[in-house]
Amino acid sequence: MVVTNYARERVALFIGNSGPSPPTFFIIGSGSGTAAITQTELIAPTDKQAVTATTYPAVQKVTKQGDWNSVEISGLDLKEFGVVGSEAGLTGSVWSRTSIPSVTFDGTNELRIETTWEVF
Repeated sequence: MVVTNYARERVALFIGNSGPSPPTFFIIGSGSGTAAITQTELIAPTDKQAVTATTYPAVQKVTKQGDWNSVEISGLDLKEFGVVGSEAGLTGSVWSRTSIPSVTFDGTNELRIETTWEVF
């Protein structure tokens, strides 16, 4: 997982008490390529879901979870995912992006993504 420059800028704004809404959506896609801190969007976004759980497993850590049912992801060739704010549609400034080997969903599997961030 790569925490993007956009996320670092937002953290500075939060500390300054003038930040935007926090990252509250997971976004998934079929684009391939190495994750980079300069990216602001997924390469080929396909779906977005609200975060289904947020936990704080330790001091300075936050874990976010996103869930998709088998109907929502049927036929998806998942290669990337990220966390975005509340922007409309499949666009949005990505707080983090992860690139993974291809996983194809055939309508019989569900998907759960968890990502943990630690603030140093």
